[in-house]
Amino acid sequence: MRRFNSFSGFRSSLSAVLHKVGIWVWAGLALALLVTGAVASQWAGGPAGGRPPSTAKPVKPPKPPRPTPPVPSVPPPARPPDTAERQEVRAYAEAMWNSIQLFDTGKALPSDKLCFENDGSVSRTDYTFIANVGAYVWSVLGARDLGLIGEQQARQKLLPVLDAVEKLQRDAATAGAPGGLLLWAAKVDGPRIDGSTVSSVDNAWLAAGLALMAESYPVLKPRAEALLAKMDFAAMLHPDKGQFYNNYDLGKRAFSSGTYDLLTEARIISYLAIGEGKVPGSQYYRVDRWPIWKGQPNLEQFRTYEGVRVYEYTQTYGEHRFLPSWGGSMFESFMPNLLIPETEWAPHSWGRSHPQMAAAQVRFGLAEHGYWGFSPAMIPATRGYTEYGAPPMGIGGYSPLGQNEATRAGAVVTPHAVFLPIELEPQAALANLRKLRANFPGVYDARYGFRDSVDVGAGTVSQCMLLLDQSMAFGAMVNHLTGGGLRRYLGDRYATRLRPVIGQEAFWYPQTGTQ
Repeated sequence: MRRFNSFSGFRSSLSAVLHKVGIWVWAGLALALLVTGAVASQWAGGPAGGRPPSTAKPVKPPKPPRPTPPVPSVPPPARPPDTAERQEVRAYAEAMWNSIQLFDTGKALPSDKLCFENDGSVSRTDYTFIANVGAYVWSVLGARDLGLIGEQQARQKLLPVLDAVEKLQRDAATAGAPGGLLLWAAKVDGPRIDGSTVSSVDNAWLAAGLALMAESYPVLKPRAEALLAKMDFAAMLHPDKGQFYNNYDLGKRAFSSGTYDLLTEARIISYLAIGEGKVPGSQYYRVDRWPIWKGQPNLEQFRTYEGVRVYEYTQTYGEHRFLPSWGGSMFESFMPNLLIPETEWAPHSWGRSHPQMAAAQVRFGLAEHGYWGFSPAMIPATRGYTEYGAPPMGIGGYSPLGQNEATRAGAVVTPHAVFLPIELEPQAALANLRKLRANFPGVYDARYGFRDSVDVGAGTVSQCMLLLDQSMAFGAMVNHLTGGGLRRYLGDRYATRLRPVIGQEAFWYPQTGTQ
């Protein structure tokens, strides 16, 4: 059926009238009516056989899409702590620094773990991990910047660390480690290399510590720079994926099958490798924001940065939208921000995601378990270690009860996970810590601060501490009290190479009004 067939009866009646009244007048009328009908049919917009023009109604044009909420070019700075808040945080920081000093017994390197025994003694491991070296360095600098130790005392604490790293780098090269990198573990006495694993992410945290020394003490700079110059992270790159291998096994002389393929805490490898000029900025965008095996169906979410096509993704919990981590744990999201000014340098990505992730973690923990702060930590009932997280904030999603099912009881909170976002959620953090102290008195003492973890269901408190966890908590407090002081060291060092790379990215925020 043709579009104008509905007018055939109308045209026949009109022909008889034209002979009686006058062909020229009515011909003009007919033409006008035909044009009007055609226009009405066009507005009706239907296919052949659509509504007659006499009943057609114009269709209103669709409403324009809701605009994406504006993103400030630079995120608003964190609110400076008021006097009472500052006093409370500083008291925690002083106690935390006391505990960090317990890991240092005058040997070549600080221990990885210590435990308080029933007889009042303190036991320590005879090994450490090289990531702890970086953590110890930022802790020493943080203590100096807070006035807890003096300039000379801080330097004296860093000198033996520098000596130890120089020896470990030489020994690792002799053992066959690639690219001037170190084995991930070492015996604290000596020091001596331990095991056969070269870890990309542990070397990155060590490199961060060396860069901090170079930027904070001119007298240490030549030695620190010499160590960094030998550390070639490109040696750990997968040749096809452009992602960093998890590790290299000296015994097998082989790289791991897995790579760091998501923007977890392991993004610190990209930051250090790009900042030190070891790999191009495009490497950062070879890391997935959302796993390919999970599907990447929405073409609108693809972006191109540094010549690399990236699938952007965010997910929600309640009204909060953020980039998920793998396990939904706090340290995966917030640990790199201790040293790299992510929220300032990347306002459209981390500047949007970090505040939303922090708020979502608080909301989930309080709603589901009465407390928040889930991250890998000590198992309170044993001296073991496992992963904890908030499943809605992850892709794989660690359980708040722990990934070690044999030791599960209640949800486990670790104080370092509460301190990590203290610049973003200061009131929520301090309220959570007060609640933990009130209900589980053994989790805190005024001299050495918080133990590593507490099972808030069973009431069991760990009697141990980990140097890395204590240092993360301490570093977060230093930043809160100094307006991001720890971030300024590497911020100055990497502003030219790294800032333009991460600053161009915009995480996926659909046009829904969700912030």
